[in-house]
Amino acid sequence: MRPTKILYLASLTLLLSAFGCKESNDEPESIRVKQVTITNNPNNALRYPVTVDVSDECEVSVTYWPVNRPDRERTSRAVRSKGMTAQVTINFVNEDTDYLFAVNINGKRCKGEYDFHTSSIPSGVPEYNVSVDNPGAPETGYLLQWSADEPGYATFCDMDGKVVWYEKFEKAVRNAYYDPGIDRMCLLLGFQKGEGSYNFQRLCNKIVVIDLDGNRYLDKPASDDYIPFPHHEIRFLPDGNIIMNSNHIRNYDLTQFDLGDNVPVWGDGFSIISQDGTLIREWDHFDEYDPYNSDGVITEKGAVNDFVHANSANIDSEGNYYLTLNRINELWKVDAATGKILYRVGPKGNVRLDESGFASGLHAAVPLAPDKVLCYDNGSKRGYSRAIIYEIDPAAMTAKVTLSVPIPNEYSSTNRSNVQLIKDGKMLMFGNTMGYSNVFTDLEGKILKVITRIEISFRSYYFEDI
Repeated sequence: MRPTKILYLASLTLLLSAFGCKESNDEPESIRVKQVTITNNPNNALRYPVTVDVSDECEVSVTYWPVNRPDRERTSRAVRSKGMTAQVTINFVNEDTDYLFAVNINGKRCKGEYDFHTSSIPSGVPEYNVSVDNPGAPETGYLLQWSADEPGYATFCDMDGKVVWYEKFEKAVRNAYYDPGIDRMCLLLGFQKGEGSYNFQRLCNKIVVIDLDGNRYLDKPASDDYIPFPHHEIRFLPDGNIIMNSNHIRNYDLTQFDLGDNVPVWGDGFSIISQDGTLIREWDHFDEYDPYNSDGVITEKGAVNDFVHANSANIDSEGNYYLTLNRINELWKVDAATGKILYRVGPKGNVRLDESGFASGLHAAVPLAPDKVLCYDNGSKRGYSRAIIYEIDPAAMTAKVTLSVPIPNEYSSTNRSNVQLIKDGKMLMFGNTMGYSNVFTDLEGKILKVITRIEISFRSYYFEDI
């Protein structure tokens, strides 16, 4: 266990009025670094604010590395100075480690190197362990995972299982997604409706957007007049907007099913918001798929309160949407312009598919191309999980499985979870929720690396570089 005591770094001020930077033509640059101050962040043992005083306005970043590992050099996000001062932040460091850093002005490294020592990570931050590490396993990269406890944590660990970044939240982290292109993370936090509610485990009560420096750009609760029931998926779209699964409720006369009249049915769909929280679009399936044309699904236990159980929402390069629906084990494609369901892949779907391609618990649609979708098949009735790629011919209304990679039962997950195709399509990363593991395999299913945890993380995401 980690110690509860945190050793905080004392402020270190370095007077550097003699140091300037050179342009690529080797002509002396007029901008000088006058003073550098690095301090600890009292709320985060792995985050180090650096203040750089300069002689003129400019763009400032810092490059830093462990003293004993100069090959692990990283450079912070560049910021524009405000007047004669720039505030940059050092992230992605190992705990209790000696570091060096240098200042960059307008992309050019200045003379001088400065040292600091990182603090110990406090107790409560999730811990990870590398239990399998075979030849061919990825040696670099980062895993985003989180904790559904309260308080909640989002973390990145490296391929040694060491936490190099974390953020603490007042509520449980239910789902998170990071986009390195915009350097921001979106999250669904908290539980709602109370533990006695059928929908307690599904519904989240807050939407948050942060950057890796910990700055919050959105912190908005779910409410009756603003996305009352967000759940499961949240991710950035290519245009920078954010999509999430959301429940939508309509009342139906279900007397023909012996379920009563004017019954509220919890349907599913998605909501799209901007990064400042403006609601842009909502969609639900009721106009296309309702209790009367569900082939009896509405009569299943709990279906009134959770009709189809959507658990992911994603988009392809043409702008159309894909959802996975766990109750009916189907993958849907939704036309972006009309909102119509273009096809349904699954046991009761409207495309022809060999029975061997049916999922038993389906999660995490990742469109690799239009009509080519990677999913996580829980295999809850099969005894093991697998990665599966569906390729659909919309004209012929047929589908086939072009990849099916199983993982051992000990790592499998009967619910939740996701899978990624990484390393230029040559490797898979399984984020196994109930297997408490992240499993890297080749396309034949050979296990290359396993990083385990003890907390529930609904999904995990691998990033080759951040």
